[in-house]
Amino acid sequence: MKQISKWLPFLLILLAFGLRLFALTEIPPGLTHDEANHGREAIGILRGFYLFIFPLNYGSEPLYSYTVAGLMRLLGQTPFALRFVNVLFSVATVGLTFWWVRRRFDTTTAWVTAVLLTVSFWPLASAREALRAGMLPFFMGTAVWFFWRLLDHVEAQKSQADQRRWWLAAAFGVCVAITLHIYLAARVAWLIFPLFLIYLAWQQRGTFRRSWRPVLLGLLLAGVLVTPLFVYLEQNPYALTRLSMLDGPLENVRSGNLLPLWQNATAALLAFIWPGYGDQFLAYNIPGRPVFDGVTAVFFVLGLLVCFWRWQRPSYTFVLLWFGVGILPSLITGPTANTTRNLAALAPVFVLPGIGFATAVHWLKTQIKPLPRWLPAALAAVWLLFAGWRSATDYFVTWANDPDVRSAYQVNLVAALDYLEQNAPADPVLLSTVYPGPAHDPSINLVLTGEEANKRWADARWALVAPAGQSSRALIPASTPPHPFFARWLAAQKTVALRPSDLDRSFTDFWLDASPMQAWAEEPALANFNNALTLHHAEWLNPVTPGATAELILVWRVTDPENVGPIVPPAFTTDVVMFTQLLAATGVPFAQRDALDAPSWAWQVGDVVAQIHPIAIPAETAPGSYQAIVGIYDRLSGDRLPVLVDGEVVGDFTAVAPLEIDQ
Repeated sequence: MKQISKWLPFLLILLAFGLRLFALTEIPPGLTHDEANHGREAIGILRGFYLFIFPLNYGSEPLYSYTVAGLMRLLGQTPFALRFVNVLFSVATVGLTFWWVRRRFDTTTAWVTAVLLTVSFWPLASAREALRAGMLPFFMGTAVWFFWRLLDHVEAQKSQADQRRWWLAAAFGVCVAITLHIYLAARVAWLIFPLFLIYLAWQQRGTFRRSWRPVLLGLLLAGVLVTPLFVYLEQNPYALTRLSMLDGPLENVRSGNLLPLWQNATAALLAFIWPGYGDQFLAYNIPGRPVFDGVTAVFFVLGLLVCFWRWQRPSYTFVLLWFGVGILPSLITGPTANTTRNLAALAPVFVLPGIGFATAVHWLKTQIKPLPRWLPAALAAVWLLFAGWRSATDYFVTWANDPDVRSAYQVNLVAALDYLEQNAPADPVLLSTVYPGPAHDPSINLVLTGEEANKRWADARWALVAPAGQSSRALIPASTPPHPFFARWLAAQKTVALRPSDLDRSFTDFWLDASPMQAWAEEPALANFNNALTLHHAEWLNPVTPGATAELILVWRVTDPENVGPIVPPAFTTDVVMFTQLLAATGVPFAQRDALDAPSWAWQVGDVVAQIHPIAIPAETAPGSYQAIVGIYDRLSGDRLPVLVDGEVVGDFTAVAPLEIDQ
């Protein structure tokens, strides 16, 4: 029996590893843009593009992307390497938490905690997502481990100063600093440690007197190590914009309106136990699914009550602080996306039902004498098997096959890229997608295929690109049906169907006949924008009356992509916008559209771009002829590209054919 028990932790680790590794690149079913952008960052690192903070995903701390880059160096630039990082750290978290809980509480609490961390939906899902927050539970756990080892060592040594306490303090400080290089939530999570020192000063002054100096040293070391990060952010404010999400709730607090904060906090707490209140973000959770099933929720609440009841025992108070501070971001912002924002508290969230169950077992022992030794284990087995079965079916069956989830993970684009890989086109291909910008669908392409050069991107509902002005293949999904004006240029070769239940059910391989676009592009240029591209054709497609929508097609030839605009974050490419304005007799715009549905980042010399601008005409517009102007500006700065004539700047827009509005 003792031999079996020795192997049980190892078997649990194997189970955790197996659940996280099973079908890792198929479930989740594709890639989200956030995952793909982390992959883009890692591939950029391997290509020599080093940053302290990556501005994609509203700003990303660096550790995850550099870790992925290292693993990609070993395993290849694949989605497996991208996701495998969090698998490793999640499994390590299970083991680390087991040993810490057994040391601080008891074996029963440790086993229940470790099993719940292994089989529950939240830790399982976060381990299989390629998101930087997935590393946080492990390094938060190591900081907690070294913190308590430091306290234990100081207590054992009493007044004797020795070198080991300073090494433990340094290890603690380094781990705290690492958490701050992973995810935004760590900016409040470190407060657990000074708050616990305050508790010790109140309840255990001897321990406080012996420990506050090395703990403070560790925190000061963390502060020194993280200072370059904050200096960088001060100098590059564009790099991290996610903090703006706190502006609304905090502004309400400053103005004295506490009701929204109360509502957010209440909902965030109910998200652990009450159906309908769980994370609504379908990419990470079944919308509304609480963290715990009904049985586990009871033990969770019991564990909370026990910790409050035993607040004079340091370990119980620490778990409460770890839980409360760790979920502070969602208490402010509400439960949506709390499955990432609360990851600093992942371990104590599952320690609490372990404490609740161990307390219930202890109570049973006082009520039933003698209590059969097998009964607590049998009860735990039935409960945890139920919890595991529920989590596994919810995750691997219900969630993974949900049409909305498959859409969020861009399964249509993934299937289209796989189709292209199998057909191995030698010539450039046009890909139409809903999100053709460089920080979206093209990031998925880069992670899955490793190349960008032979692809152009557009949203065929409003734009097409002819690579080098030549005819080419165009893969167009059902979600971006080509504009009727473009349809005459497209001949369907093959339609590939996905699941009938998918939101984006198919994509079609078209042959794009670029000869009409090329013919227009050979007309004399109407305007030269900064020697970057030339406008060759402008035509209103349909008669229009007040209250209707006018459509203007513009045909451009790319002459020098480097002159299109500045290289700007977050993707460090050009990012320009085309504008079309209708002018009243006074010269003031009364209708316009600003858009570019064939993003500039992928343009190459000789490409021909057709862009349709739909412009809503106000119902009160009088019939008549109205001057139209077009131009281009950089999205970040708003600076317009100059119009050149014989090398001289003559303006920053050009007039095109006026719009005739009929009676």
